[in-house]
Amino acid sequence: MERKTRHSDRLGRLRTLVSRRAVIAATFLGVALVPGGMIAALAQPPVAPPAELAAKGSIAYCATIDNPPRAFHDTQQRPTGFEVELGTEIAKRMGLRVNWVQLKFVGLVPALQARQCDALMQELFIRPERLEIIDMIPFSRTGQRIVTTKGSTLRASSLDDLSGRKMAVPNGTTIHNLAIEANARLKAAGRPEINLVVLPTTTDTFQQLAAGQIEVLGTTTTAASYYIGLRPNDFRPEGDPFGLILTGIGLQKGNTALHDAMKRSFDTIVADGTYKALIEKWNMQGSEL
Repeated sequence: MERKTRHSDRLGRLRTLVSRRAVIAATFLGVALVPGGMIAALAQPPVAPPAELAAKGSIAYCATIDNPPRAFHDTQQRPTGFEVELGTEIAKRMGLRVNWVQLKFVGLVPALQARQCDALMQELFIRPERLEIIDMIPFSRTGQRIVTTKGSTLRASSLDDLSGRKMAVPNGTTIHNLAIEANARLKAAGRPEINLVVLPTTTDTFQQLAAGQIEVLGTTTTAASYYIGLRPNDFRPEGDPFGLILTGIGLQKGNTALHDAMKRSFDTIVADGTYKALIEKWNMQGSEL
């Protein structure tokens, strides 16, 4: 009886020792013990965020949220769209929640520089002059397109062909700047300039086109596809897309910790097929990297 008791005690001490070593090993390896002595991986984000964001548990994105299908509000006024879902997934893989800060387009970069948000999750073109003031992570492509009404007799293969026409553009966008450049060329050639109507948002330009207040508008290929798809009997594209360019997430200059974490998170989204699924869900084929 005494021998069995000593044997039982030795087995108990051995089990305790093994259990303690397993706990130490599990802690070192980042795993956890579950009932029955099995080891399971802890639920940790695949990409570690910068310490500042990890501490507050969230990331703030500045965006216009008025550029469907990339970003817009649903019928319950919740942000949705390709960029909203992509930005949310990037944050999720860093173990972070998302706070959206809605601004007009012209206020995005100044807000980022003033640290009103951590990143710009927006269809933001990657241009040399922009890279001088912010860092960027490419996540899609886009271009420019001329849109007119279905019954219009307008024929144009370039912005210069819109000489004398009344055209709407969203304020501060690339198509706005390209139209200004076209006007400079037209003026130098002694031709009538484009009658530019500068409006706050892309939605405003399509509303004015539908109301007959303008003859034509300039927008991105993404927005053109979306709005023409909604009203194919009212709108049509004119000419071919032009100015194809990479778009990217905007970050404060020199914030390498956040840049690297978001880039790694985005890469995992591409690698596991989530990126492709989002492209297809939001009819963004042709805009993928």
